[in-house]
Amino acid sequence: MSAQPIPIRPEPTPNRAPAPSDPKRFQLRWPKAELDRLAARIQMDYRAAMGDHNRRMQRWRQYYRRWRQMVDPPAMGEEGTSNMPVPYIQWNVFVKWAKEMDSLFGDDAEIVAVPVGPSDAKTDKKISRYMTWRVFNSMKLLIPFCVFVFRKTLFGRTFAYSPWRRDTFTVKGKEVVDYEGPDFVPLWPDDFICPAEEVDNLQQFSFVIRRVRLTPEELLKGEENGEYQGITDNWDAIVNAARSGLRREYQGEEIKREKDEAEGLLYQRPLSAGEWIMVLEWYGKWRPVKKGPRGGTPTADEYDFTKREMHQHDFVIKYIWDINLIIGVQSLEDLYPLKKNRRPFVEASAVKDGSYWGMGMAEQLINLEDELRVNTNLATEGAQFAASPPIGYRPSSNFNADTFKLEPGLPIPLDDPQRDLRQIEIKTDINVATWKEQTTLAYGEKLTGQSDLQMGRQSDRPNAPRTARQTMALLEEGNVRISLDTKTLREDMAAVLSHFWDLEYMFASEETFFRVTEEDADGLFEVNNGGSILTLEERDGRYDFRLQFANSVYSREAKKEQALARYQLDLQNPTVVQNPQALWEVTCQAHEALGDPNFADLVPRPGTPDLPVDPKVEWTRLLQGEEIHVNPMDNDLVHMTRHMRDLQEAEEDPAHSDPDAVAKLAMHYHEHIQQLQQKKIQQAIVEQAAQAVNTLASPLAFPRGLFGNPPTQPPGNPAAVPPQLYSGHPEGLHGNV
Repeated sequence: MSAQPIPIRPEPTPNRAPAPSDPKRFQLRWPKAELDRLAARIQMDYRAAMGDHNRRMQRWRQYYRRWRQMVDPPAMGEEGTSNMPVPYIQWNVFVKWAKEMDSLFGDDAEIVAVPVGPSDAKTDKKISRYMTWRVFNSMKLLIPFCVFVFRKTLFGRTFAYSPWRRDTFTVKGKEVVDYEGPDFVPLWPDDFICPAEEVDNLQQFSFVIRRVRLTPEELLKGEENGEYQGITDNWDAIVNAARSGLRREYQGEEIKREKDEAEGLLYQRPLSAGEWIMVLEWYGKWRPVKKGPRGGTPTADEYDFTKREMHQHDFVIKYIWDINLIIGVQSLEDLYPLKKNRRPFVEASAVKDGSYWGMGMAEQLINLEDELRVNTNLATEGAQFAASPPIGYRPSSNFNADTFKLEPGLPIPLDDPQRDLRQIEIKTDINVATWKEQTTLAYGEKLTGQSDLQMGRQSDRPNAPRTARQTMALLEEGNVRISLDTKTLREDMAAVLSHFWDLEYMFASEETFFRVTEEDADGLFEVNNGGSILTLEERDGRYDFRLQFANSVYSREAKKEQALARYQLDLQNPTVVQNPQALWEVTCQAHEALGDPNFADLVPRPGTPDLPVDPKVEWTRLLQGEEIHVNPMDNDLVHMTRHMRDLQEAEEDPAHSDPDAVAKLAMHYHEHIQQLQQKKIQQAIVEQAAQAVNTLASPLAFPRGLFGNPPTQPPGNPAAVPPQLYSGHPEGLHGNV
């Protein structure tokens, strides 16, 4: 029979789909014959894909062993030989991992929404702030994405399961929502199984299988939410399988078994584990049976197109392998109706070279690590031979090689020491091993772009840079190589953010509260009590998302130097110094570059100054009915000349002139005359004051002294005549009387 969803709630509106965590989960009730056919298909796909999957897992298993620095047991008779692993892959992965996480989740990282349509630009700033809050604060994505980026760096490709999730708990009989939003669960490479097909992304595979282990309690709650079906009817079989089932498969979980060995625990059949059962989630294409009396035959063959539809549809089938039971049948078109790529997974790759399973850092460096390991162990053995060289002895002598142990000052009884015992001298040239190690490390630097300086340590290469300019040149060249990986990471992150937004658009409530400060809002949208509301209408748009990476340490230091240099130049520029707003802006930028974002709280922004207006613009404003005023910074003569010309033209053509504007312009002209007279009077007063200051600067400005005493005459000049200066009294204004 055809698929019929179970109607539990009213049908959703066209612009919002039912959340997958809602009770309405579109469980399809198909007949047993159809379910058995689906179970056989999943078993066949799983077995066929595991053969190709295991080959890849065997290779990745070696990469994981290198990451955990696990050493194979030595062969018989070689227990005492040097076998130290050089952590070359480990330290390069750590550095690459740290750089990418610092770029993604640094202090100044943010998400930018790029509107697709013209009308979407009205809310792009609010969408940007909402997505920044959702990813960095609400989802708590730091730790899950750290695992996601690590597996991409080590293996070359990584996957994460990302549906809509709604977590609740009960308090005094009332349901409390702990979290509702996009989920992000990084997957072990073992748990994402796909066929050997040439594709560009996981949505193009004919099927993919997610392997997950759940408890019977989780299955029972999932049935209550509509996520599963048939759990209660098969409860005894499910619990018995969960009590006695394997925790690790013998094939297909090689990487997890390496993890178990590194952790020192046995997860395959642990004695202390609880109830767990393996569930296979099969995301693939299936041709359902046609509707109507001619179709709907339960026994219709999979390729009987007279009874089945010709087009394939995307379904997710949830299957318990241990008891051969299908516990969920859902259409992805029902679960994600407004999404193009309906499989709820996201992925990322380290190298975009055209292949789906590209190189990771372990694959790039494994041969170099082998060479470094051999070189290091060879140098160790050479040093051991040089410190404890072999000894040759005559068999007929009294020397006992089985009990002999070389120690300082050890006496050895011999008949003829010159002939019975001889120390074989071995010279070891460590310089060759050092040269070989430096050469191998240089190969790795050229390959990854991660030099010693970018790892935060002093370079010990023979050709290490000796000047600051050489150091910066090497860092910049290394950054060119690293920027290639950064650009591809940005594109992968943009796809992940678009997936999150698609889930938000379909399943979020009509009004979603999010935290944002007034400073971040910048007056572009309303903020109340440290947050804002994103409505359904504001989400109704198309956006591309771009992650604005955080600045690196080098970039931040370079920006500090540039900000200080620019600030010094601005302080010497009269145009900036005489403009309060410009001076405040450059000072605020300098404080932010130096790590002080609170300058605006301490020093408010100055008001906008009243700037002069061109006289032609003033006449235009008068004709438009606006008011104009004289400005102290106006050049009154220029304004009066222009206004007189406008008045004369209006008098010559009174039919086309505006009498009200002419009258206002004439009044404005007289205001300029008055302002010009005031400026002349002020200029005269300033000139007189300047002359008085220059006069008062003379030492003889006060003939009676500062306190009324006459100044003494300079010695040796008795004929000196006191000057005729103003003494401070009216009678002395024109000289002595």
